[in-house]
Amino acid sequence: MFEQLQELNKQANRIETEYWVNHDLFSWQWWFIVIINLLFLVLLILFMDKQRIQIITIAFLFSFILVGIVNELGSFYGWWSYPHQFITALKTMNAVDFLTVPVIITLFYQTFGKWKIYLITTTVFFLILSFVGIPIFVYFDFYKLHTWNYFYSFLTLLLVSILVKLFTDFIITKSKSL
Repeated sequence: MFEQLQELNKQANRIETEYWVNHDLFSWQWWFIVIINLLFLVLLILFMDKQRIQIITIAFLFSFILVGIVNELGSFYGWWSYPHQFITALKTMNAVDFLTVPVIITLFYQTFGKWKIYLITTTVFFLILSFVGIPIFVYFDFYKLHTWNYFYSFLTLLLVSILVKLFTDFIITKSKSL
């Protein structure tokens, strides 16, 4: 049984790579994914608080990991899919949002230190992203919802941002007690 799964996985990877090379690589959608993610990375570098670079980097890396895990789970369970991919072999880097969402969460974390304003800001922003931004990505075929919806996206994004703040604040508290 395991060998069958491995063989099917190889076949699926081969077909996916062939599709990516022949239909996706260097398409306008592929370039959009590259440019939007590079733009957000540049924004992070430009606006990152250099005095708190270590803790802001931790917030970014943790949010990058969480967004990657969420993308992996959603794709694996068929909740959604990404018809256009940056690099087909690196599943967590497929989405149009693989750097944009972590950068946004990181900059919100950096800017809004108090819980109340952080929660208000992330809630408002992720409501807009979930009910305006994601439908635009769906319309332009960057994102396909299968058994998922915009409300679930909102809840997931909000949860990720809360976990990032909890984790990063915990790291700060622990480092001060040493």
